[in-house]
Amino acid sequence: MGQSNRFRKLFSIQGSRSIYVYSLLIGIFAGFGAYGFNWTLTYAESLTFGRLMGYDPGIPSGDLHFHSIQKLGDLNPWAILLLPAIGGLFVGLITQFFCAEAQGGGTDSLIHAFHFNEGKIQTKVPFFKAIATILTLGSGGSGGKEGPTAQIGAGFGSALGGWLQSGARARRTLMLAGTAGGLGAIFRAPLGGAITAVEMVYQEDIESDSLVPCILSSVTAYLTYVGLAGKGSIFSVQEYSLNDYRHIPIYIGLGFLCFFVGAFFVKVYHSVQDRFAKLQIPIFLKPALGGLLVGCMALIFPEVLGSGFGLIQRMINGEVIESTNFGFNGPLFLLSVALFKIFSTSLTVGSGNSGGLLGPSFAIGGMLGAFVGSMSQILLPSWNIVIFPFMLVGMGSFFAGVARAPIAAMIMVCDMIGSYELLPPLMIVSVIAAILSHKISIYRNQVKNRFLSPSHHWDMNQDVLDRVSISQHFKEFRKFAIVSENLPLTALQKQAIEIQASDFIILNNENHYKGIVSLRKNRILPEFENDIKNLITCHEIVQDVPSVTPSDSLGRALQILLEYDVDKLAIVDGICLGYLRYIDLFNAYLSEVRAKKQKLT
Repeated sequence: MGQSNRFRKLFSIQGSRSIYVYSLLIGIFAGFGAYGFNWTLTYAESLTFGRLMGYDPGIPSGDLHFHSIQKLGDLNPWAILLLPAIGGLFVGLITQFFCAEAQGGGTDSLIHAFHFNEGKIQTKVPFFKAIATILTLGSGGSGGKEGPTAQIGAGFGSALGGWLQSGARARRTLMLAGTAGGLGAIFRAPLGGAITAVEMVYQEDIESDSLVPCILSSVTAYLTYVGLAGKGSIFSVQEYSLNDYRHIPIYIGLGFLCFFVGAFFVKVYHSVQDRFAKLQIPIFLKPALGGLLVGCMALIFPEVLGSGFGLIQRMINGEVIESTNFGFNGPLFLLSVALFKIFSTSLTVGSGNSGGLLGPSFAIGGMLGAFVGSMSQILLPSWNIVIFPFMLVGMGSFFAGVARAPIAAMIMVCDMIGSYELLPPLMIVSVIAAILSHKISIYRNQVKNRFLSPSHHWDMNQDVLDRVSISQHFKEFRKFAIVSENLPLTALQKQAIEIQASDFIILNNENHYKGIVSLRKNRILPEFENDIKNLITCHEIVQDVPSVTPSDSLGRALQILLEYDVDKLAIVDGICLGYLRYIDLFNAYLSEVRAKKQKLT
């Protein structure tokens, strides 16, 4: 035991340089894991789609191929109907009796582990997640490959952090580095994988502390993967650049369409997920039922099976895609594929089968882009419109909206096609979709920003702020935004303009603290100020917010600010001494961090 502890101490994380080295190691492991998983899945899909179903979904040019075993015949409706249900049954058995975490998309559970579980992932999860996803997608389920590959890397990063007995902050960073490695490898996106990993955990922020480790891991995983599978991007795309600026309004329209359909996708997916969670049947039967419903849908539209990347590659190649069963094509067919894909993905993943949501999001967005491009060709024949750029821009726009990750969406698509020529329209539509989608997200465990993340709340409050009292940093306090409870609200609004404050500390006639009035929540419109000039006083709208004493910790002060959504709080020691603001607490925090660093050096 003593030797083991000395060995751990020798390789323990000593600082950022140690994390960088371990990120490279995680990337190598993630690259090998992604290749092994993708090889097995592609082989299984070649057997089921080619020999059993008789349906060719297509293969992206940069993905693995097994043409030697894929012998297409006539469509087999029984296989199309029953295989997704059979695969779902096996997945249900795995999730009920071996590993409950193997169900669902995978990415949301990684986000949960980051925010709420200190980056801890059970060692068995990546193994069972990979098996469950191979069963789901290999039997025709609609989902993506990124869930298990991200969890393979994230699981290794988390396990490595646990073995090294690292702190929660380092373990979360290693977990995200593993996530980036899995994404960078499976999508052949060295930069896109890293940006996606640090952006997907928040709705309006990025985990900047982990950016460099994620880049190192993603690039290493990508190089490992292409060293085994061969070079090249996922999609093979002919050269294209935006030279006709008349197309920009069409791209803007595509951004709005991606927002509306994305909001519909999020609503459908969450609704299906909730309904299956409440369904009163054995857990292992739920994925089978979801698979059976997908099979029924595939009898009409087999195009909804699999990830959908093959269809996108075929359209990029210029092939005219038409309905397998009905023989029609054009904009209506493309829009139908996108809508049916929403339901097939929701039923697959929402019922408890295993598969990612990122891949189907790209596929749905690609079909929406193809719909807009083909409609534009019909309506504007003289504009020389090419469809495939709209497909690729639609991929990025749709994912940016449903996942609240505009930067990741742009970079990921550019990496997947091996070109940044489409970056300008990608920027336009991705930002539009992300701005419009500020109230929705396919990932329920995302938090708004790092200041509201339990992971950073713990870092700041427990590690630094809870150990320092207010009196250690502050001897005097501000008093500008302190007013009487008898002050009319209209007068307070005028005073707020003069001192540029929004929240005010309220005192009674004896100068005792009563609470806080926030003008962000209480305000009289200018057109009504004369009518109710003195009718409403601060006493009537005061918010009961706890005060703190000089002996309380900075962490306690920050906790009150976050909990009650105010920008200042009162310091009371018998009488009100003044108040502290957000900026004061953050400056105190930075001062403590700098002092700690100076002691270490």
